[in-house]
Amino acid sequence: MNVYPPGTRIGQYEIASRPLVGGMGIVYVCRDLEQDRPVALKTFKPEYLPDRAARDRFLREGTHWVDLGAHPHVVRCYQVLRIDPEVYLVLELVAKEQGREDASLRSWLTPGRPLPLETALLFALQIARGLKHATAVIPGFVHRDLKPENVLVGADRLAGTGVNRLRVTDFGLAAVLEGRDQGAASSDQDTSSDQGSQVTDPLRRTQLTHGIVGTPLYIAPEQWRGEPVGIYTDVYALGCILLEMLTGRRAVEGGSLGALERAHCAGVHPALPAGVPEGVCALVGRWLAVDRGARGANWEEVEGALAAAYVGVSGRPAPAAEGAVALSREERVAAGWSYSEMGASYLDIGKAKMARGYFERVVGVGQAEGERQLEGAGVTHLGLAYAALGDARRAIGYCEQALAIAHEIGDRHGEGAALGNLGNASAALGDARRAIGYYERQLVITREIGDRGGEGNALGNLGTACARLGDARRAIGYYEQALVIRREMGDRRGEGAALGNLGGSYTDLGDARRAIGYCEQALAIAHEIGDRHGEGAALGNLGNASAALGDARRAIGYYEQQLVITREIGDRGGEENALGNLGNAYVRLGDARRAIGYYEQALAIAHGIGDRRGEGAALGNLGGSYADLGDTRRAIRYYEQASVILEEVGDVMAAVGVSFNLALLLAQQGRPAEALPYAQRAAQVFARIGHPEYAQRAQALVAQLQGKAH
Repeated sequence: MNVYPPGTRIGQYEIASRPLVGGMGIVYVCRDLEQDRPVALKTFKPEYLPDRAARDRFLREGTHWVDLGAHPHVVRCYQVLRIDPEVYLVLELVAKEQGREDASLRSWLTPGRPLPLETALLFALQIARGLKHATAVIPGFVHRDLKPENVLVGADRLAGTGVNRLRVTDFGLAAVLEGRDQGAASSDQDTSSDQGSQVTDPLRRTQLTHGIVGTPLYIAPEQWRGEPVGIYTDVYALGCILLEMLTGRRAVEGGSLGALERAHCAGVHPALPAGVPEGVCALVGRWLAVDRGARGANWEEVEGALAAAYVGVSGRPAPAAEGAVALSREERVAAGWSYSEMGASYLDIGKAKMARGYFERVVGVGQAEGERQLEGAGVTHLGLAYAALGDARRAIGYCEQALAIAHEIGDRHGEGAALGNLGNASAALGDARRAIGYYERQLVITREIGDRGGEGNALGNLGTACARLGDARRAIGYYEQALVIRREMGDRRGEGAALGNLGGSYTDLGDARRAIGYCEQALAIAHEIGDRHGEGAALGNLGNASAALGDARRAIGYYEQQLVITREIGDRGGEENALGNLGNAYVRLGDARRAIGYYEQALAIAHGIGDRRGEGAALGNLGGSYADLGDTRRAIRYYEQASVILEEVGDVMAAVGVSFNLALLLAQQGRPAEALPYAQRAAQVFARIGHPEYAQRAQALVAQLQGKAH
């Protein structure tokens, strides 16, 4: 199977992200070089398109999707691309709402937490309108696999409301797979057109069941029985989705395919909450009827019923239906959000300079259209881009703008995110105590608004800040709280990250054996969910723990695996980290010359991606290695360059460490007058940022140098 890295050209499309590989599908976020727009390229794995006939079926169904054209509630398919032997769908890139794991409706559904009634009705209304459009263009069209993973919730808003715009995706893809034998089928972890939610529950995956393709939690009784499908089949799936939005529970319960089949075919569904009006209850009951004839045979009827239900609940008319238009303000805003998503993809693979250009366009669109939320998102991401470029001071300026915008528009979620970013930038400047202040404010807001994911992020941030202050025990307390939340949410990726952080903290405490246990759990989760980035991070942590145990050669083995993965997925920042780790390991083995080779590669990457902080760190490491080799002149030159860069980007802790090493080296060379300013700087900063042990050592060096200088 060909899986292409970032930078690869597929026709006129340049891949801008690591591939999102699911059970059946592969998705690339790309830049359309001719149209200058972000898109998503989607295809099936080769085993699902084994011959020309299968590929032709894919092309045919994809062409039907193209025929749907541009509609506010349909993910647009721009074209079907054949580059033998591979075929792709070129799709609209839908930007996720900030703070959500991905753009799918699934990321909005938390077990036990119903959506607000008006929101649920407007979400369902938009799904119905998208499918109404599909059946108007293609009479008799049936989606066959309608589920939360195949409904994308954009960051843009439905006109005249504060509710997010929804788009239905994956039109016709179930039909591509139908007719295959059961043994050939698997499951699809990634059926969305942009982010691709990590679906670890097999009952929420697309599967071939009884000769038809669908997702067991949403398969209608007639599908289970192998009877003809129709619009009523998709209406049933919409009923399942609406019930899930209103109750926070699945429409059917069961731990096996057989149990789910029995529940669907017997019409066994959980009751709606007491506060749901009778009219809405009647709607859901009708759409979940076992008898397909009782559900309604067209989407106009479904749309009308939902619009009427919304009026009854809100006392306001439902938003008017929108047709396909040339380029409305909403589309311009949606394009802005797509630019945001494109920039985020570049940022994710370490191309912060490219990302910065997209985020500047996002801010421009937001300002031109008077869309403050979009402008705030662009400013927020510019802060992240400058942080990735090593310019923490400039990052703070953008984060402060983002905080001001979020406060102005009453976006509490945005306030929490901005505070977290301010904390990260402050930590990058070496001011962990200020960072903790921001993270604590972030934690208060996330708890206040019930944002469990944001709460987990804040706790993880607090743990990392405490770890930087050398308080590993306190860090562990925060990481353990974050782990509880991630497990409660079923967030396997977040669970793996928390376990990795716990491993890192136990390494810091000197309990490397316990650390290895946590890191191995993190690695297992990353492997299970296909999180290659998480695998690389876990391997790096395992290397650090092994190094702490004095086993530098085993550490090197882990770092080499980390390096392979980061190169494979195009994670330039991760590759830089792995090379630095390898250099450190060879220093421990006394092989300074080999370490220099790795540090030079890390320096080249840092320079290439604009990571000024990384440049400073690599130069400092090169200085240390040349000092070990006795090449004092070259060591001093590297230390001086490192000191300038680290001071420039505001990484106080790293800069002062280099200054202290430079002072020691100059002192050893009998140059006390030159060494003294560096030692004084180190003593002052160590004392200011709360490192008394280092401050005492630096002050002792100052006293020694002052005596010799006079």
